[in-house]
Amino acid sequence: MTPSPRRAALGCLGCCLISALLAATWGCGGKVQDEQRTINAATIQLKIPDDLTRFPGEFHALERPPVEYDHGIHVKALEKKGCEVCHSSNGDGALISRFMRTADGDDRSGLMEIYHDKCTGCHKEAKAGGQKGGPVTCGECHVERPAPASAWREIVYDYSLHYRHVAAAQENCRVCHHVYDEGLKKLVYKEKTESACRDCHGERDEGKTLSLRNASHRDCIACHMERAGKKQKAGPWLCDGCHDAGKQQAFERLASVPRLKRDQPDRIWLHSPEAGSKPVAFNHEGHEALTHSCSTCHHKTLKACKECHTLTGSTEGNGVILAKAYHEASSERSCAGCHKTRAEEKACSGCHDNIVKVPGQNACALCHSGPRPAMATPELPPSVEEMELAQLPAPSDDFPDKVIIDVLAKDYQPSELPHQKIVVHLDKVVRESKLASWFHANPETLCAGCHHQSPVGTRPSPCRSCHEKASHPTEDRPGLFPAYHRQCLGCHQKMGQVQGCTDCHKKASKEVPT
Repeated sequence: MTPSPRRAALGCLGCCLISALLAATWGCGGKVQDEQRTINAATIQLKIPDDLTRFPGEFHALERPPVEYDHGIHVKALEKKGCEVCHSSNGDGALISRFMRTADGDDRSGLMEIYHDKCTGCHKEAKAGGQKGGPVTCGECHVERPAPASAWREIVYDYSLHYRHVAAAQENCRVCHHVYDEGLKKLVYKEKTESACRDCHGERDEGKTLSLRNASHRDCIACHMERAGKKQKAGPWLCDGCHDAGKQQAFERLASVPRLKRDQPDRIWLHSPEAGSKPVAFNHEGHEALTHSCSTCHHKTLKACKECHTLTGSTEGNGVILAKAYHEASSERSCAGCHKTRAEEKACSGCHDNIVKVPGQNACALCHSGPRPAMATPELPPSVEEMELAQLPAPSDDFPDKVIIDVLAKDYQPSELPHQKIVVHLDKVVRESKLASWFHANPETLCAGCHHQSPVGTRPSPCRSCHEKASHPTEDRPGLFPAYHRQCLGCHQKMGQVQGCTDCHKKASKEVPT
């Protein structure tokens, strides 16, 4: 049975001021071509939004490709008529980003009528008036094309951009920040409770609470347009003004951004009494300077981590327990995960990529250093600047200047390892990094980069003490020959050091006994 034109054209759902939604598949079973093309940041793919799950069954099935709607072209063509041609407004005059409606509703036919009647009706009206009009048939809008790349990028509301808005609003935070007062039954401003918009505005509209996308476009665009109307300096109100990758790069950046005022601590002890472990020293002010926005760490709210992530897991924390929130190495938001990415940088990766992943005797204590939970008013934790890094020891039997490695004397002359020179270089790298300085305050921790099984502070045993001539048949313990090369060359590869055989060894002369 052949579907009606209206049914076949299903898929024109979306809004004109939302992010470009890229379709992963194209309708009617056509084969996607391999060639790549790019659409601009103002081109929106009108398709069924993923969050419209309240519509039953086949409503989500596309029978034709999504429509690529160039919002910029339409803005230019309808400039004299204004945005109200396509968008309604709420009680305070702010435009609603949905096309020709205030809400999505739940009437399937009604939603189809909005797009097909209004769009084609406008195009027909333009042509009838002797103006250039757009397409009016299904195949002219729903065109099968190769999957596109897009210039659209999510906008990051970082410290610099935030403070530019603070300055524009003359530090009147109530312009943007509000909470819902149950007693008054309205939105009000409460000082020192300012938080990210996403704390209340989620992925989709919930009752009268708009989604983050709809709330941002309604309020931000309304403010920008209002300021422009008053001949004041204003931000963009078209799609590409905020979401074009190139234009984002051109945003004015503040060289120095004043710290946000929200009574946040400078330095604190992170501690959960039920955990039993010693508190962790945390320099909150120092970490602010290393992030682009508060949401780098506070990904849901600006509350303390333990408010959502409990010892056993909670609904607010999506079941992620507190220990995992701090220590999950695969998460960029956890302390351990963020530190891991820093350890993967070239200057540090030589040791951190090759070191055997076994628990170290000082691993927990490096962070969980105190003070003890029983202290009523613990002093502030030390800052890196207040710490004094121990100095490297002078060369001695326990800390040799050079080490001769002669296990390859058959084919090559013994390798002369510049032991002290290597340690001095690594120590310099540590002292140039606040993060590394904190964890390597005792320079002897550097020894673990090579002597990975020896306790810190003790003289390491020779490599041959653990590595035999042949590799172990069941354990990850290579023979002495591959152990040296895996350790040394592995480090050199990560840190961009010499890697050729004769960079470390000279060819053996004929006089060397075999």
